[in-house]
Amino acid sequence: MDYMPRKLAQTIETWATSGDTHPLLIRGARRTGKTSMVRHLAHTLFHDDVIELDFQTDLSTIERIFAVPTNDTDAIVARIQEYSGRIATPGKTLIFLDEIQLSERALNALRFFSGSQWRIIATGSLLGVTIKKRTLPFPSGVRQLELMPLDFEEFLWALDETHLADSIRDHAANPRSFILHDKALDLYRRYLVIGGMPKVVDVYRSTHSFEAVAQEQQEINDTYVNDMTDPDNGISGVSAKRIWDSLPKQLLRSSTKKFKYSEVVRGGRRERLLEPLEWLEAAGIVSRNDMTQDSTPPLTEYTDEEGSYFKIYMADTGLMFSKFGIKAEVFLNPQTAQLLSSDFRGALAENYVMQTLKAAGLKTLYWTPKGKERGELDFVFQNDMAEAIPIEVKSARNVTAKSLARFVREGHSPVAYRLSERDFGVDVVSGTDVPLHSLPLYAAFAIT
Repeated sequence: MDYMPRKLAQTIETWATSGDTHPLLIRGARRTGKTSMVRHLAHTLFHDDVIELDFQTDLSTIERIFAVPTNDTDAIVARIQEYSGRIATPGKTLIFLDEIQLSERALNALRFFSGSQWRIIATGSLLGVTIKKRTLPFPSGVRQLELMPLDFEEFLWALDETHLADSIRDHAANPRSFILHDKALDLYRRYLVIGGMPKVVDVYRSTHSFEAVAQEQQEINDTYVNDMTDPDNGISGVSAKRIWDSLPKQLLRSSTKKFKYSEVVRGGRRERLLEPLEWLEAAGIVSRNDMTQDSTPPLTEYTDEEGSYFKIYMADTGLMFSKFGIKAEVFLNPQTAQLLSSDFRGALAENYVMQTLKAAGLKTLYWTPKGKERGELDFVFQNDMAEAIPIEVKSARNVTAKSLARFVREGHSPVAYRLSERDFGVDVVSGTDVPLHSLPLYAAFAIT
């Protein structure tokens, strides 16, 4: 698979060139491209001066490397050199520990490399899950980064549409009619089908076959199901799979899309399903968006005696699309797409926006007003200036925003965003002088 540019690579490049002596730990769901990204950066930043240990392929032998006292980093490196048959040069050689979560001692040893002369990058899948079963403390003194599926901007880069991505950012900053609006919308819809899993994107750009895309997505889905139903997980794998399979239906709901345990299995209860749900979140394959009733910062999660209120999204919109069993050509054809329900289009758009905002590092919530007034705002977030910013998502060109004005008035928001299929534009929120930035859905990655 050819390398795809990733935004996280810039952060790693800064680490590599700044003299930062903390080890890097890159975490994320399986199949998000952690290994291929590090291998590419080892080539470009370390000129192939790299020693790679793959814990998946030779775990029993590699674990013996860390059988010495884990604070003796020189002894560990000496064993790494012996195992690999290569010499490591302090400050120059990259030591790459792939899938380190498989060895608790190796993961714990990372903290002792902080401040040392050795350059260490480790990757880990299911780290959030394995942490719960650890007997040794999670390492301190480690820089942690998370790699998620490609967002839409990275998707455009992968398709050699960098100029289009740059133009979208320019129009988001300086709203005006976009001559390439229809082209960008078409690629956005294709992204909803394909998603951001690197192998799936690579299959699409090399074959342009949606059948091949669907096969690759099914393989990833099967991998995730195998992980969640592994008897060593210590959770109910059956319940985890039922939650996973229920998510598209929960997001299709025309009323509030709040996660309901009762829609996972008849008579489902929080006490029975909470642990497998937390496992899915810790594995990085779902994202949680809590409810708030606050309109002024700090925005906090709402809870009552029955627990918290939240929505659950799938981490990749392509995997979500694949679970509906609809051919891509049906969704991408304007004539047949009109026959699909608006709830279906809305669910895809909302899941896409959640995926995009999380990739941008935004901690989001969804908002419902206090009191008896009904309404809902899809996403709100608080920026580092303690300002509350609302985002309204509409999957079609006909847009309304009943709750938006109330939130802006109560929260004194300096700006609001509306995401839809309309072209770029700027208006004001009804009854206020607050600018309302109308962005096409494909420009969601420009919100910061």
